[in-house]
Amino acid sequence: MRLFWKVAVPVLCVAMIAGGAVLWRIYKAKVDERRLAEEAQACRARAEQGDAKAEQDLANMYYYGRGEPQSYADAFQWCRRAADQGYARAEYDLAHLYLQGEGVPKDDAEALRWFRKAADQGYATAEYGLGFLYHDGRGVQQDYSEADRWYRKAADQGNAMAQNQLGLMYYQGKGVPQDYAEAARWYRKAADQGYAPGESGIGFMLWYGYGVPQERSEARRWFRKAADQRDEYALRTVNEGLTVFNKVNLLIRLIGGILLAAGFLKVGQDRWNLRLNTAPLSGVLILLSTWMGWYGYTHYKLHHWSYGFNAYTLFYWLLNCFIVVLLVLVLRTGKKPTACECELATLEADGDGNGNKEP
Repeated sequence: MRLFWKVAVPVLCVAMIAGGAVLWRIYKAKVDERRLAEEAQACRARAEQGDAKAEQDLANMYYYGRGEPQSYADAFQWCRRAADQGYARAEYDLAHLYLQGEGVPKDDAEALRWFRKAADQGYATAEYGLGFLYHDGRGVQQDYSEADRWYRKAADQGNAMAQNQLGLMYYQGKGVPQDYAEAARWYRKAADQGYAPGESGIGFMLWYGYGVPQERSEARRWFRKAADQRDEYALRTVNEGLTVFNKVNLLIRLIGGILLAAGFLKVGQDRWNLRLNTAPLSGVLILLSTWMGWYGYTHYKLHHWSYGFNAYTLFYWLLNCFIVVLLVLVLRTGKKPTACECELATLEADGDGNGNKEP
């Protein structure tokens, strides 16, 4: 029972801390929900008076389900009201709704028309959207030169998506002469703004030495930055090189767990020898495994730990805490009991040396 409480108390403390964190998140979500509902009510009052920005803000609330029930149809209606007043952002968002077929039948030609309306007002994101349609030939005949023109207009205003697309066009030689150095320059511009595909792109150029001196340590740095934002290419690139690394990590965890369990489950007097022999090895293996996991793969997921805070994560934390407590108890084990100590323990259990129980 003493061992049980030594293990149970730390585990219970961790569970209480984790439970408190979950309750705090639930409370904060309720507070945010009430605040968003109040903001939506105030926004609706302004929108009903014809305020174009308020109409657009209300459309976004319906689109994302923040303060209002999610409804693409309602988002389209309010967005259209703002767009009809010439509000550039609403024109862009309306084009996006037509392009995705959200709240309205999908219509690439209509998306093109609204993108152009916003782009003619110098709205950079709409210029990028117009370039995208020309690049893919959606709603208009495919024209890489026209795509390059619109991408460049958006990129010159600092739009990271357009800068990344220009990098891709220079790399592929579509609409512009193939130029790896220019491709790397545009990828770098997008990456410097924290745009994950741009970080992945400049990492690719550095890794293979396209347009820039080959520098794989710098490439890994950019891949890691992109992977932290869940960029699929960067995650595949990073994890590809760690496949064997992760397998070794799992193998070490398995061996360490078996040795640690064997030290506790083995019965008899020899159990003390086994415990003392396996404890240091188990400790080294578990520490090595933790180090490998931290630098190998886990830290990419830690950046997004809040998204995975669920029953699995809670169980994983409790399990690791339990293992650490067991390891501490093993390492605190003293020397092997002497023959006299074992005999004394037997006599105390039996009552006297003749096998008769004391009253």
